[in-house]
Amino acid sequence: MSLVALAFASSLTWTPIADKQALICPLPELGTCLALLPEQVLVQLPATLEQFRLDLGRRSAMVMPVDDNKIAGLVLVNEQLTPQVQLASVDMVTYQLPLLEQPQLTLWHELGHLENLALQGSVLPTHLSAYQHEWLADIYLVWRIAREKNDFALAWQQYHRRNLDALTSPQYLSHWSSPMLIQVLHRYDVAQVAKFAEYRDFLTNFYPKAEQLEPRLLGEYSSLMQRTFGASVLQPLPEYLFWRKADLGHYLQPTFVLLMGEEKAHNWLVQNSML
Repeated sequence: MSLVALAFASSLTWTPIADKQALICPLPELGTCLALLPEQVLVQLPATLEQFRLDLGRRSAMVMPVDDNKIAGLVLVNEQLTPQVQLASVDMVTYQLPLLEQPQLTLWHELGHLENLALQGSVLPTHLSAYQHEWLADIYLVWRIAREKNDFALAWQQYHRRNLDALTSPQYLSHWSSPMLIQVLHRYDVAQVAKFAEYRDFLTNFYPKAEQLEPRLLGEYSSLMQRTFGASVLQPLPEYLFWRKADLGHYLQPTFVLLMGEEKAHNWLVQNSML
């Protein structure tokens, strides 16, 4: 690497991923980042800066894994689009959740994708669904929070955000990790998670015991949320997927208690047959 490239590299961030490195690249520094990458990596990435921006779209971050002996991938970050608050409407009332340290959480989630890719075929199955990739990235996020914050507050924030996202639009159901996150948050205390110095070791402990949602079940939850919270709902159907309501209420209750208070949340869940 040239002296000029080394000077550029010092202002950017390389982070370890298993036995490789990932480059964290702020969007304004994209050209500089690409200049640091070898040709065999560049050919796996979009061909133009404009294509990078189109692929990123309105997201605040995006991970691009590559197949290379030394480099795991590129994480492109656009902090200007990082949300500071999450909104959701329940029975025509809009609730908001302030999002603390969201740029850091978003970055850890994207790094989680690379960490989990490195573990496929060993700790994790060789083949994972898109939904599994997303909730596993949030499992890495919880481990990272426990290690670096020694507190689950931000992990619960991610839990609540995923719930509110899913209630807002069905497109976010692919990221609805709350049914998996709550298993970590209930089965472990923060010290138990933090004691795992390596993510691989924590995942080895958690993954075999994780109760995963089958695609059909995830689809039923999606339909139930759309029927209950969607803007196009014209009339209530109290018997619609009634056999899933209590389980959905189990996942929503911590978030509703936070937003509404315990009494109002309890009453709402009872009235909607979710308790």
